[in-house]
Amino acid sequence: MEPNNQTDAAVATQPVAQKSIWSIMVGIFHAPTEAFAAFSKKPGILMPLIVLIIVSFIMVGLTTPYQARAQYDMMKQSTVLPQEALDRMGEDAKNPSFIKGGGFGVIFVVFASLISALVVWFVGSFFFGGTAKFTAVWGIGILAMLIPMVGGLLRLPMVIAKDSILVSYGLAAFMPGGDFTSILFSLLYYLDIFAIWSLIVAGIGYAAVFGFSRGKGIATSAIVSLLFIMFMISLTAVGMSFAGVEISFM
Repeated sequence: MEPNNQTDAAVATQPVAQKSIWSIMVGIFHAPTEAFAAFSKKPGILMPLIVLIIVSFIMVGLTTPYQARAQYDMMKQSTVLPQEALDRMGEDAKNPSFIKGGGFGVIFVVFASLISALVVWFVGSFFFGGTAKFTAVWGIGILAMLIPMVGGLLRLPMVIAKDSILVSYGLAAFMPGGDFTSILFSLLYYLDIFAIWSLIVAGIGYAAVFGFSRGKGIATSAIVSLLFIMFMISLTAVGMSFAGVEISFM
């Protein structure tokens, strides 16, 4: 840990060149330390938020047909849903709305970024003793979320080729035939290479705005990311259980 702390201190004492928000958004992909050092001097969330909204709208809108079909396939395993309800779901899955799907995706992403920022601010401030403005913390989360959003766009060709949303750039790829009725598949699906990349990058950003070590920043990011993933998996499992769909670990 000592070499990391020395490196962080050295970076912190170096003069930070002023960067445009566009340079910062590009920099998180190849030079996150420098990008977040510049961002921490002058946090600005409006443009990253606009970009996140546009990218999430496009990505979720384009994948809505595959998501609807995957949900319908899982609901067909229900032991309690009447056939009429399943038939309606099947019809809806054939003609999903790009606008409706994209709009829901935007609402979810913005809401998730806000809740995650609140939890990060709490963990970073009260558990690790850092100090940061909420808007700066939210901005780091928004910037880091651009990575899995770009990953989702890069995943689109594979989704189209396999005609399924259940494709992954992570360990879930080694579970062919898996779906969200499997807790393990869900966990591996959410923790793909882009999610892990985003987690680490966000940790670097949190260290910059809170003013603590990179280790604490990544720990904060990991804690909040895992809490969010477990919440999503639990919410899905509860919903499917009420719908009469059997949930298993594997």
